[in-house]
Amino acid sequence: MPSRYVTLSIVDRYVFIARQPILDRTRRVVAYELLFRPSSDAEASGTSSEQASARVVTDAVMAFGLETLTQGKSAFINLPRGMLLEGLAGLGNILPPTRVVLELLEDIEADDDVVAACQTLKRAGYALALDDFDLNSRTAGLVPLADYVKIDLLSGGSSGIRSRITDLCPTGGPALLAEKVETLDQFEAAQSEGFDYFQGFFFDRPATCSARGIPGHRLGYLRLLHALQDPALDVPKLERLIEHDASLCYRILRTVNTAGFSQTSAVTSIRQAIVLMGVGTLRRWVSLWLLAGLGEEAHPELLVMSTVRARCCELLAGQVRDAGTVPEGFLLGMCSLLDAILDQPMSTVTEQLPLSSAMRAALLGADNPGRRILECAIAQERGDWAGSEQLAGRVGLAPSALAVAHQAALRWSADFLRAA
Repeated sequence: MPSRYVTLSIVDRYVFIARQPILDRTRRVVAYELLFRPSSDAEASGTSSEQASARVVTDAVMAFGLETLTQGKSAFINLPRGMLLEGLAGLGNILPPTRVVLELLEDIEADDDVVAACQTLKRAGYALALDDFDLNSRTAGLVPLADYVKIDLLSGGSSGIRSRITDLCPTGGPALLAEKVETLDQFEAAQSEGFDYFQGFFFDRPATCSARGIPGHRLGYLRLLHALQDPALDVPKLERLIEHDASLCYRILRTVNTAGFSQTSAVTSIRQAIVLMGVGTLRRWVSLWLLAGLGEEAHPELLVMSTVRARCCELLAGQVRDAGTVPEGFLLGMCSLLDAILDQPMSTVTEQLPLSSAMRAALLGADNPGRRILECAIAQERGDWAGSEQLAGRVGLAPSALAVAHQAALRWSADFLRAA
């Protein structure tokens, strides 16, 4: 399935990790599905798929940690038949039952060995999900063991699924999870069909189709956001930009006086804070605090996506051959979700921002260097692994450069959100 992913570099191997949010009926993110794939080198090494899967999960989770990968939420992790029958093959120590839901892939049938293995995992405290589930005589025996049943909305198998599962579990059955929910209409339709959870990116686009004015205080945030990206920004200019915003000053002073910054006495002035933190670091933090203010009424996951995308675009923009032709990457990535954050068409957002013509064109979808960088970052998020390789070639980067940039962006975003 398409999903957001990051790539982890471990010595001379790459491990690909895809991440996609799972939301409840109130559209709150309650979990992430993590998909793992070994590098092409590992795939060609001759190891079995079960061994490769186990090694990838081990490497990725131990290197990143579930906290970074899921921000403290539950992790849904695919479990091939071989790993299921081997009882996780020693992965239990890094996949704690309280934090992990194990997904049985769609080709697993309810034979005696599978049912026994599922019962063992249930006794160990794991929750089980049935992925891309098709209810038939070969799979029906898994339903009473499942905590979640995942249905692909695009497969057309969602109609009447609630009543069919209730027939198998009359005293209470698994929760229903709709996959590939890409529009608000699909989300609402799945709700009406009785689904409990929803997986997809239906929240990352504006719900309205009509343009309306952006409120004055938000427009001020947008203009300040743009001013912060001035390449000539120095300590006095940055101080002048932020010193009249009490909430920003409070955040800066609170942050700089935490244990993460070394100082012998309390920092009490904005200029001191800028000097200690550095213009570049503080500019990014203030930009994202402004974005959070813009998104007070938006879906919280949009801020998560914006921080990852902004940092990824910034890193990629600094590596392309003709970097001078690419708009400022951090602002480009961050602004790319403003239509969803402000619930406005992107054309309206760009009209009211003092953007360069290249930046505006990139945000509106024109084929220019900035747009290609942005599409690289989006391909990483969506898990379009083949597409990301093609896009990397268009901007003159190796696919590994996209991988490393997205990995760094994920870590940077996790650090920012913990400290914010």
